[in-house]
Amino acid sequence: MPEVVRTGSDSFPYKPAPQQPVGRPAYAALPALWAIVVLVLTLTPANEMPNTPSWELLSFDTAAHAGVFALLAALSWFSMRRQRRWPRLARHPGMVVLVGCILFGGLIEILQFAMNLGRHAEWTDVLGDSIGAALVLGMTTAWAARSVRLRSSAV
Repeated sequence: MPEVVRTGSDSFPYKPAPQQPVGRPAYAALPALWAIVVLVLTLTPANEMPNTPSWELLSFDTAAHAGVFALLAALSWFSMRRQRRWPRLARHPGMVVLVGCILFGGLIEILQFAMNLGRHAEWTDVLGDSIGAALVLGMTTAWAARSVRLRSSAV
């Protein structure tokens, strides 16, 4: 028997409760949660951050940024491929994810500069973010193209 909801109507005092639609998992939650973790970690005050020379392009810090943003890009790509609201975006999410990751990395650096938390805003961090996102998006795009070719040749 369906659950009933009481209404103020005298003619029909009870109506069935609306059924919850069986929906897709909230894929957008994956990249959103990871983005929150990244924000918390990058905006936490740090008194003893290691200083790296400005000429050092591929330091541990840059590699860490690349890894963190590679995961963000992978989760975002997966999420956009699974959404159904914008079919064209689901077919070609790469550029949107790349631009979003670069802008997010830039926002983090601006916040680190503006909030005066003992963190240093560095362009090499944004470069590391971009490299990590671009590498993963290149791999996922190649994987998706290969999957399409395999499916079309199997038919």
